[in-house]
Amino acid sequence: MIDIYKYLPVRKEEFSKFIVISLMMVLIVFVYSIQRITKDTIVVSYMGAELISTIKLYGVLPAAILFTLIYTKLSSVLNKTIIFHLFNLLFIGYFVLFSFVIFPNIQDFHIDLSAVSSQFPVFRYLFVMFEDWAYSLYYIYAELWGSLMLALMFWQIANQVFKIEEAKRLYPLFGLVAQIGMLMAGQLTKIFTNQSYTVNGWQDSLIYINSSVAIGGVVLSLLFWILSNVLVSNEVINAETKKSKKKIGFLEGLKYVFTSKYIGLIALLILCYGFSINLVEGVWKAQARMVYPNPQDYAGFMGVLQTYTGLVCMAAMLTGSYIMRIISWRTAALLTPMIIVITGIIFFVFSIYQVEIMQLLPFLTLVPIVVAVYAGLIQNILSKATKYAFFDATKEMAYIPLDEALKSKGKAAADVIGSRVGKSSGAVIQWVMLSAIPGATLVNLSPIFFGVFLVIMVVWFVAVFMLAKEFNKITN
Repeated sequence: MIDIYKYLPVRKEEFSKFIVISLMMVLIVFVYSIQRITKDTIVVSYMGAELISTIKLYGVLPAAILFTLIYTKLSSVLNKTIIFHLFNLLFIGYFVLFSFVIFPNIQDFHIDLSAVSSQFPVFRYLFVMFEDWAYSLYYIYAELWGSLMLALMFWQIANQVFKIEEAKRLYPLFGLVAQIGMLMAGQLTKIFTNQSYTVNGWQDSLIYINSSVAIGGVVLSLLFWILSNVLVSNEVINAETKKSKKKIGFLEGLKYVFTSKYIGLIALLILCYGFSINLVEGVWKAQARMVYPNPQDYAGFMGVLQTYTGLVCMAAMLTGSYIMRIISWRTAALLTPMIIVITGIIFFVFSIYQVEIMQLLPFLTLVPIVVAVYAGLIQNILSKATKYAFFDATKEMAYIPLDEALKSKGKAAADVIGSRVGKSSGAVIQWVMLSAIPGATLVNLSPIFFGVFLVIMVVWFVAVFMLAKEFNKITN
């Protein structure tokens, strides 16, 4: 007899909560995945891949800090239920406004700063970001959706609803079910970008994409209402908010967080992940833009990425719950950096030594840049699979044994700010080199990025070992 509990360990009394929370994650991941494709298509196609680092540094990072301040202020006067609906409305509202109003009349919204830009060429990318502010703002909102709605809001709610023993069984399964959202994003993007279905090209594709996002946002709020009013009491979901009101403010909370070695190590893990992924993806997206210059073709290729990422992630999730129960927290936390460093080395080798590799492998019929793009595609798929299956689960488990103040304020600072600092750190290196070196591109700077990537991976491994010791002390 097959032990079903071993592979699907959901108990009867947990089933309703598991289904609703899983569907919430499906929709959050769907919006995150389809906006990931959309934001990259907009920036890479209309502004250039080199602008990504500038927007992350001067747009996403300040916005992440601002939203963290707003969240902390709101959490002192409103409960998480209201905050969740407000953020959901804010993000979805801009995506819809951009598609139906701004993009069709983009020339009326953007400004021309070329005269000023020509006088200060070092800051040319910064001026482009402000010139095309609507594109930049779209990228910022799409990036922050993952940080605020998934990393902060969703997991904070899940950590309130489930205990450590339940988390070990259910958290990997949340990730498994969530891959349905990624598969939906990939398949719908392929349909929405099919040129036989569009009259106005990318403009029609954008309307189709964000119409589906609007529907997803409405259903998401409905599911959260069911969770907080039917399945779980508001007192449970908002318990830490009431305690935090009396005990800790934002500035005091940040001081508390940054004097905590434990939270500092969690933030370092998040930082290393964002830094390493940003270095690889910057070069890879620039190469993909060369192979797919048309926005619809580029988005379609990224849709293929999301589809295969979802399938591989589901395979990883199917075994993740079982694997995490037979290995230590430290071993599970090491799986993601191990995969990223191996696949990252392969990608950079193919990117830097394209000609040499083609000479060694003359049977390859693809041109070198196409080989590099598909090597990056594989790297992206495998790194995301282990990230969703093991990195997210082990990171969230690390928060559970903490006191309520660190669990709430610490998580907000580590997840939102830590994530942005990680990605922005990679963006700093890219922006400085692109701005300072005339004629520099992400592709011809890849040897330098490769060296930085290896250093970051060493830091990541050390941080995992240090956090594992602290985690074992608390849980024991």
